[in-house]
Amino acid sequence: MAESKDNKLAGVDIAASLQGELVRSDRPGGDDFFSVAEAALARLAMETETNLRAVMIACLEAGIWPERLRPNRGSFSAAEQARLLASRALIVGAGGLGGAVVSILARMGVGRLTVCDGDVFEESNLNRQALCRVNSLGRSKVLAAAEEVAAINPAVKVRAVNEWATAGNLPELLAGMQVALDCLDNLPARYMLEEAARAAAVPYVHAALGGLEGFVMTVLPADPGLAGLYGPEPIAKGEGAEGRLGMPTPTPAFIGALQANEAVRVILGRPSLGGGRFAHVDLSTPSLEVFSLG
Repeated sequence: MAESKDNKLAGVDIAASLQGELVRSDRPGGDDFFSVAEAALARLAMETETNLRAVMIACLEAGIWPERLRPNRGSFSAAEQARLLASRALIVGAGGLGGAVVSILARMGVGRLTVCDGDVFEESNLNRQALCRVNSLGRSKVLAAAEEVAAINPAVKVRAVNEWATAGNLPELLAGMQVALDCLDNLPARYMLEEAARAAAVPYVHAALGGLEGFVMTVLPADPGLAGLYGPEPIAKGEGAEGRLGMPTPTPAFIGALQANEAVRVILGRPSLGGGRFAHVDLSTPSLEVFSLG
């Protein structure tokens, strides 16, 4: 279940507490609203001995938009934005796809992210992995992810799991999650994550890429999933699409954005690429097409 507003804020008149710090935005047709800067939210969090995320949720429940999230208004309601802040997502893999996904979900305001990866950055990651810097070569990818999120959005809490996902640790990692994102690079690991997500009844968002192409698919409990896309048995890791086709810079950024968007839609209960459908992206054309399995 998604996290709710901190009990310490129960009974607090949010608008009164922020009086003098609210900014009114007038819109044609009377669609006006209030927003508030993060400095005021941080002050209220300190005064109520709670955290920034809980204060943001309380503001949204009162119809007040944190200024950093104000541009989401229109595409998302205040209630939906509060739901994102109260939600948890598991990201398995913090490389090209995972780095893009982590950054986007943090900026979107998904409140708790668990990032699992046992790898470190190497020089060949610099062309496409958003979390990789020259000064981070040899460092843990998940620790870089936690640092990046802290610099982007301090309201988002990151649990950095500096180990590989296994059949043994996935049940605990999936507990309490609203969605799991597959940012892995080989089919055996993907099938393992899908199986664990099904067992935990957690929706699973798959993405894969090679060269200038990629796939995104959401797997809901009754969906055929990876078996419908790749066949019933995972192929042992060897030289996959990345080794044969390369991995140019735009592909993980585009596919990661599409995958993160799917995760947000799953959390909010909006229509997604579930039901045995998947999106195929070809950036050489460019094109995006949605197909049905079978």
